[in-house]
Amino acid sequence: MSSTLGELLKGVAEPDQGSHFLAQYGMRRNPFPPARTIYPEVIYNQVEALRLFAEGVKGVLGDTPARRTLALLGGTGQGKSHFLRHCQYEVKRANIPLVTVEFLAGTSSAVVLVRDIYRAVDEHLKANGETDLLSAVISRLEDDSFGPVRQTDLRSALATLRQASQPNSQPAGLHGQYTAEVLRDVCWRWLQGETLTQTERRYLHVSGRLSTASLMARVMTELFALARLQKHFQGVMICLDEVEAVFFSGVPVRRIQAFLQDMRYMFDEAVGQTSGYSLLILAGSTPRGATDLREYNYPLFQRLGFETEARVSLHEVDTLDEARHFAEVYVRFELEEFNRERSASVAFEKARQLITEEDLERAFYGRSKNPSADVRNQARLLAELHRIVEEKNPDRAVPTSQ
Repeated sequence: MSSTLGELLKGVAEPDQGSHFLAQYGMRRNPFPPARTIYPEVIYNQVEALRLFAEGVKGVLGDTPARRTLALLGGTGQGKSHFLRHCQYEVKRANIPLVTVEFLAGTSSAVVLVRDIYRAVDEHLKANGETDLLSAVISRLEDDSFGPVRQTDLRSALATLRQASQPNSQPAGLHGQYTAEVLRDVCWRWLQGETLTQTERRYLHVSGRLSTASLMARVMTELFALARLQKHFQGVMICLDEVEAVFFSGVPVRRIQAFLQDMRYMFDEAVGQTSGYSLLILAGSTPRGATDLREYNYPLFQRLGFETEARVSLHEVDTLDEARHFAEVYVRFELEEFNRERSASVAFEKARQLITEEDLERAFYGRSKNPSADVRNQARLLAELHRIVEEKNPDRAVPTSQ
């Protein structure tokens, strides 16, 4: 008997109707994410950190460009990445005119960060009906008024793109190959620090490559200042995660120092005397990582807020009572989503029965009933609660750990 690919794939694309077991409790899914997974919509009791974040957002949304930072301190698994993801989620959900970028500090490359920022800007503009950053900026250029753009090559490139986009413009090149679209692609590559051919440089009217992160950052600042003036967005929010990883990434000390110096330059360059773009940096680190940063680059340590009132230690789940409230936040969120999506009215009391007091003790203390060394670790607590629910669920049974 033969089996066709269609038969083998039958039902794969059918929508998941969820677990009948979980539906009894008003749950679409396991309310607790598995290990290394984040539900960005949910946050537990980080009142002070959220207050400081809100102040930072308000601080960069004024009439003039501004810089703000928020330094997050916490141990491994304590919720730094979760907090950063939640802040990005809320900024996007509220349609706040900030471009959000998540960056792992252990990458140790400001060039990669600049490229990530450009990609995030394009995604932000596409979500608002534009094609891309360059097209959006060119479409609102009036005559040869480049506003805050002072960098000669950037002015020349923008003027070239503007001319190429005119209705009666003839494509450049011996065979007319340098159309407006091709020139935008060439300019995009130039902004990202790529090496252009001599012919590409000639037709874009730029003199050379942006060969360092500082050059890329300087050009980016002027382009973003123009985009801000045109009201495409007001600024950028960088979520710099795992600062401690910079110092344990195995890269040479020279590269670490260069990355930190480039970050400092990017921060300083964002706002000039007469123009710029707003920049909000959220930096998450373990206490050890913050100490290492202070030793390697004290000025950046200061700029990122690790020495000021912009520093906050994330709230810990350090008692069984707090673990109970912690679990209820996740259960309540899933219940509200379930009732909304299915027009149901499952009561919270019913949903709360999914996790018993014994379950909470197992998750918080471990099977030995003795407080573990990492009871304050939110990631471990969530993973344990997830496992307990999966063990109960006959629809998705998993092997019980020994």
